[in-house]
Amino acid sequence: MARSCTNLLFGQLTIKRFRRISPSRYTAMQECLLREVWAASGNDFLLPPSPRAELGNIAHRILEAAGRGELKGTGSEEVNERWESLVSEAEARMALSPLRRQQTPLSQSIPDFHVLRLRTCNKAVEIARDGHRCSGKLPKLSRRATGFELWVESDDGALGGFIDRASETTEGVVLSDYKSGAVLEMGPEKYSRELKHVYRIQMQLYAALYRQITETLPVRLEVIPLQGEPIEVVFEPEHAERLLLEAKKFLQVANNRIDAVQDGTMDTTVLAVAIPEYCRLCLFRPACSAYWDARQREIDARWPADVRGILEKSILLRNGKICLRIRQTDSPSLSSIVVRGVTDSVDRHPLLTSMPIGSGVAVYGLQRDYRSCDYIETQNTVIYRTD
Repeated sequence: MARSCTNLLFGQLTIKRFRRISPSRYTAMQECLLREVWAASGNDFLLPPSPRAELGNIAHRILEAAGRGELKGTGSEEVNERWESLVSEAEARMALSPLRRQQTPLSQSIPDFHVLRLRTCNKAVEIARDGHRCSGKLPKLSRRATGFELWVESDDGALGGFIDRASETTEGVVLSDYKSGAVLEMGPEKYSRELKHVYRIQMQLYAALYRQITETLPVRLEVIPLQGEPIEVVFEPEHAERLLLEAKKFLQVANNRIDAVQDGTMDTTVLAVAIPEYCRLCLFRPACSAYWDARQREIDARWPADVRGILEKSILLRNGKICLRIRQTDSPSLSSIVVRGVTDSVDRHPLLTSMPIGSGVAVYGLQRDYRSCDYIETQNTVIYRTD
């Protein structure tokens, strides 16, 4: 049975075999295959993506444009104009989505919006100037060997993706990847920080793919944050080749499991890995039974602030907000919880007018008030019917 979703409906989501693996999504597929299958199969997100992710896409497009020489000159005026244009375009698109319109304008939903804007524009100007200085000074390789957004793939097509930048230097080719978010994580030593594991794997796979299509081994791999110096990715060619073989084998195993789900031999739970750190970032968890099953088994884990149960009460307060009381059917004690500050707007929550007392409901993307043990609406809150 299809379930109401704002002004949409979702039933059983589509599941398709992977055509290929992208180096940028390989580690995510290893974390939770079901999440990546749903995303790659063309299903609409059931929860709103982070507005910071939208800003990250904007930053990436500006850096790419600077590298391609599309931003004329080496000043900041055209870079700033491109930023404003892309932000306006994104906000107009988000305003059409019932899941995302409350995240606009981005300048209000992202606390450090202006900091990210400044860093992105400065980095774009730096790239544009670097390209202007280096133009014509280095010997050119084949047209496929260098540039921005360079497509590379394995000989069998099982692995492929775009390298942000392949640059010629006097020593050889350097592969670079631009990141708008945090790039470091805790290292093995106390207080130490190192490049995130996912980026190390990604860049090594790109190195192996680059070598396959050009027969040229890059001399350096680097991740470039919006602020600070590039971070080198230390790699061994033999290890990169092994990673490529492992990724190809993983694709075969993944598609075999997807086939088993499609023919009814297994259900989707065999594709899922439901643990808090993965589920917290998953935009499909309203459709994931493995997620709620895991929450019942591990009730003390740090799960996302979502609640599910039977609507007991809905009260319109004097401040124009709604207070919901929900009896948690998944709780061993069948306790009731309160969700405060819910926006009284059909445009924001279309289901509010069609949820009679006693109906099944699930509310995602909340914030917990640990003093009162109540839950509070956020800009990412979405309400679903479950009956």
